[in-house]
This record gives sequence, C-alpha cells and structure tokens, in this order.
Amino acid sequence: MATLDPAKIKSRAVYKHAATFYALAADFSNGRLYAGSDDYGIHVFDLAAEKKQAVGEWKKHENFVSVLRFRSRPAGPLLVSGSYDRRLIWWDPAHGQPVRTVKAHQGWIRSLAATPDGRHLISAGDDMLVKIWDTHSGKPMRSLAGHAQRTPQDHVTALYAVAVSPDGKHAASGDRIGTVCVWELHTGKLAQRFDVPAVYTYDPVQRKRSIGGVRSLAFSPDGSLLAVGGIGQVGNVDGLAGSAHVELWDWRKPRQVCTLAAQGHKGIVNSLRFHPKESWLIGGGGGSDNGFLAFWNTAAISTTMVEKKDAVPGQRIKADGHIHALCLNAEKNELYAAGYRKLEIWAFNG
Repeated sequence: MATLDPAKIKSRAVYKHAATFYALAADFSNGRLYAGSDDYGIHVFDLAAEKKQAVGEWKKHENFVSVLRFRSRPAGPLLVSGSYDRRLIWWDPAHGQPVRTVKAHQGWIRSLAATPDGRHLISAGDDMLVKIWDTHSGKPMRSLAGHAQRTPQDHVTALYAVAVSPDGKHAASGDRIGTVCVWELHTGKLAQRFDVPAVYTYDPVQRKRSIGGVRSLAFSPDGSLLAVGGIGQVGNVDGLAGSAHVELWDWRKPRQVCTLAAQGHKGIVNSLRFHPKESWLIGGGGGSDNGFLAFWNTAAISTTMVEKKDAVPGQRIKADGHIHALCLNAEKNELYAAGYRKLEIWAFNG
C-alpha cells in the first residue's frame, strides 16, 4: 500500500538547535538520531523522549561535523563521523566515546557512504580523492583518483558527494565542476565518467569565483539510474539564486534521461534519496527561497517528457531553513531532515 503522497506530508516534530546541522544518521533499533553540527559537535536525540531536545553531545572534532554513518553489527553498534578537520572518528555510541581517529584526507571531508553489507565506508575529500575504508578496522583499502585537481579557470575545487549502488558494487562521486565518476569498488577501476555542466557556474567579472557543483547523488533502487543534484546557472554568485536542479542519468551508457525541476525553486539540492519501496525521488536543500523538500514521481516520467527535453516537474514543500541532510526511518513512512537551526521529522501520511 502506498504511503507517500506529497500533498499529505506534515511536519510531526521539530528539534531546535542554536547552530546548523550538516550531517545526519539514525539508529532505528534504539530510536536515536545523531546530527553533526557546525558547532563541532555530534548531538544525540531520543525519538521517544517527551522533550524535543538533545539528550547528549559529543565533541572531539576541531571543525564542522560534515558526515555521519551508523552501522548495526554483531560486535556492537558503530557510528563514524567525518569533519572539515580532515579526520574520521569511529565511535562507540552506547557510551559516546571515540574508539579510533584517522587522518583520512588532505582536505575537508564532504561526504561519506557505506556499502549495503556494512563492510566498507567510502569517503570523499577536497584532496579530490575517493577513499575506501574497512569499516571494522578503520584501515584504508583503496584511494581512487580521477577528479580534476583544479577548475578549468585554475581555481581550487571540491569533491562534494559520494553514493553507493544498492548492490554494493559501485560508488559514484561528484565534484564542483560537474564531473561524475563511477567506480568499481572491488577493483578500484573507473567504470564511467560524465559531465553535468548545468550545475557549474563561474563568474569571471564580479567575484572571479565558481559556485555550484554536484552536491548530491543517489542510485535508483535497481541501480540503473543515478540522480545528480545541485543548482542551475547562478546569476549572483553571492547568493543561491539559481534554480534547483536534478538530472537523472543512465550512468552505464552514459545518457542523460531527463532533468527534474522543483516548481521553480531557487536553491541548491544538498541531499537526494530514492524511496526504496515506491517510485519517488526525494530531495532537500535551500537557497534564496529558503529551504525546501521536493518530490518527483519517477513512474510518471513519460517518453514524451523525455523526448521534449522539458524539465519534469516535481512537488515542492517549503521548509523554514536550509536542509543539508535527509534520511528515511526504518518503516520508510517518515523523513528526517537536518539543517539550519533544527532537525525536523516529516510524516508521509500526515
């Protein structure tokens, strides 16, 4: 039975915060959420608690906590955090204590994904490397180089996003200039590369700087499509006044399938999630029009729409505050959204 109808989605709970959350992870078995903040802390929330406030705070990082991944395992639960301080920290969440710290990248850590079996973590940093880690031991397995070290205008660049395919065989990474690389995890070989130029803007006059890039990636449940999210061409690089922009790619060919639009919203798509049971792609972000959630029914994308090359419309929900990270609950009927000064829970059935 279908549970997701964008017209019926309602905010169920809000956990206020003095700063901004950039990362989010969930422990479904114990009803806990972990949110990483620009106050350098990991904030712990108990979903069963009556008061909508953090029940714990852990601080060992020396900069923004930008990524989080939680894994259940026979040896005990594990939380891994990454930061702009270039380190990955392995945590014992039962006691809120770090068990391992690794200097992972020579640049800010921007993204962290895990294989479905939980055996490996994949990180992306501003040294423009994708790294594969053994989840249990924390040992590096491979370092994957394929992204340009500088922009075409010879400015610094960034590696923003990484995602793992549902079968655990491939990982995709996306950078500031719009290049997407798809890696074969077992061998470390580059399986595919393509460019999404629409998400990269360079201003040669006012600021002489670039903006945009591939900010979010998600594989479809069958692994055949890759969703690439960011922001369209920006007229004012000092603000996020470009259109929210998502493209669907048949990555093996590679071939762009279609472009998705968020009802004319001006902003950047920071997080993308395919619903694993229904034909919906969910995006979250924000910009000059404040924050937003966007929903695209992929089953409704017709051949005519694709042939006309028009942007396929989605349904947008306005949110108060920029959204940086999304995750679905265990039952896939609620959405957790972390962002500017709050963590919010959205119920699909109202």
